Amino acid sequence: MKITEEEHRGLSQMSFARMDGAWFMAVAKKFGIDAAWEMDVEAWKQFSYVMGKNIRKRHFAEPQWPSSFLDAMEIFMNILGITNRTVELNENAIHVRVADCDIQKGIAKAGIADCGIVTVETYRGMARGLFGKDTDIEVVHAKNLNHGADCCEVIIRRP
Repeated sequence: MKITEEEHRGLSQMSFARMDGAWFMAVAKKFGIDAAWEMDVEAWKQFSYVMGKNIRKRHFAEPQWPSSFLDAMEIFMNILGITNRTVELNENAIHVRVADCDIQKGIAKAGIADCGIVTVETYRGMARGLFGKDTDIEVVHAKNLNHGADCCEVIIRRP
């Protein structure tokens, strides 16, 4: 059987999201929803940090804020299959808006709240991987699809 690169990428993206969800649900079933959220946040912190380090190693000898962060997030969002997004840089803030997200849809379908805290920690982890462990950014999950908003909006600033 032959599949195209695009089909392969789509299957990989779907598999990644479904495995993340299956892992979360398994932890919630065994240890409770609070433990699942705690472990999920820790896993995404570590994963995004390592991803940021790998992107830096392969693509940025000297990463610059905000351009390298924006480029890294473009790579990361494409890996996750979150393609229906807009990114706007104004004043000292990056605004990321996602109008359609399969991960949010899965979370809503399962009735397990939302992934806002994971999103916040993922952006922070990516910044630390790119710019060093001591790097801190301010991340606010300002709008949430699962709370009735028209999109998920995250606002990112580097102090």
